Amino acid sequence: MMMKDTIFHEGKIIKCTGDTIFVEIIQKAACGDCHAKSSCQMSEQKEKIIEVPITKNQNYREGEKVLLKGSTSMGLKAVWYAFVIPLLLVLLLIFLFLSFLKNEGLAALVAIFALLGYYLVLYFNRDKFAKKFVFELIKNDK
Repeated sequence: MMMKDTIFHEGKIIKCTGDTIFVEIIQKAACGDCHAKSSCQMSEQKEKIIEVPITKNQNYREGEKVLLKGSTSMGLKAVWYAFVIPLLLVLLLIFLFLSFLKNEGLAALVAIFALLGYYLVLYFNRDKFAKKFVFELIKNDK
């Protein structure tokens, strides 16, 4: 089930709290449905727990199968924050420090520490990001 600009994941509710529902999904690699995946080292599946805030008068129970609905823009934002910005940061700092210090080792060390700082900032702002990356629950009638 795909619509333009929409992503769906099948999942199962594993826990319901007062304001949050925890849904377990199975993330598959792009080749997860390939007929040769048993002999391929590239295929992988990971179980992932997604927290979904209860927004409406929703009535869900543990063990129920649901669909998680999200927009493709959420995925693009996630890739931007997790991979593109850090890559640009590392490249910028390496070239900047190489031009001033002429020491490759020190430039790489500064870039790695800046990357560590960047991911720490993301970690400490995870509540703000959780508000930007919100999935919607839909009952799965399968």
